[in-house]
Amino acid sequence: MNKKQLLVACAALASATLADTVIDFNGQSTTGNNVGYIAPSVDGSYDWTDTGVAFSHEVTFGGLSWNGMTYSSVNNTTNSGFGNQYAVYGDGMGRGDTGSYAVFFQPFVQRQMITLPVATTVQGFYANNTTYAALDMLNGSGFARQFTTASNDFFQLTIEGFDSGDASLGTVDFLLADYTGATGSLISDWTFVDLTSFGTNVSALGFSLTSNDNGAFGMNTPAYFAMDDLMVAAIPEPGTFTLMLAGFGGMVFIRRRLKR
Repeated sequence: MNKKQLLVACAALASATLADTVIDFNGQSTTGNNVGYIAPSVDGSYDWTDTGVAFSHEVTFGGLSWNGMTYSSVNNTTNSGFGNQYAVYGDGMGRGDTGSYAVFFQPFVQRQMITLPVATTVQGFYANNTTYAALDMLNGSGFARQFTTASNDFFQLTIEGFDSGDASLGTVDFLLADYTGATGSLISDWTFVDLTSFGTNVSALGFSLTSNDNGAFGMNTPAYFAMDDLMVAAIPEPGTFTLMLAGFGGMVFIRRRLKR
């Protein structure tokens, strides 16, 4: 094996192990707890990972509240209120009508919710409203008002990218509901959010939600959104670099044996 062949082989190994990744959350099981979602009842950190990507999840106030991201497979688009906080709106299914999806909740502002194992490009993800937030905006509730064009109502998701030094790479805004025009609209299907403007050195993502329906204790609109199919470029799978080094060493050994 000559030098050129060795380099080609190493490049092929790298491309095979560093292929673009779509995190669809279908590997996250919700079947064991009989409720279709993950919601620990004891205070603490319950951060979790999928394909090497870390998701923040913290339980607080004696298990009565949480913040960050969890995963769900709840299919309930009719029940309103806090008791149905883990359900996606629309057809009630993850993108592709299979498996699980992630649910984000923000009772207060936090910076980073998703951490990548290496700095890379994040192409984007698919977003949707949760049933809890959607029905409150469509119909109103004891806490939130019904959205109308007369009030120029809106519900906005803001995504912020961070590099490995925790410096901001900018923000992307996505309207989950927009009643600021002549006719109101509310997201009720999985919709792609493009994050390529953050560039090629993204190490973490932060999320915040804003609405013009606010009260004495902050935002009245339920601070939730659902995520599926997070698309990230070149995330090494566990053991990738070990495999690459082993493969490289093996090819060097073979090359040396052939030269004898």
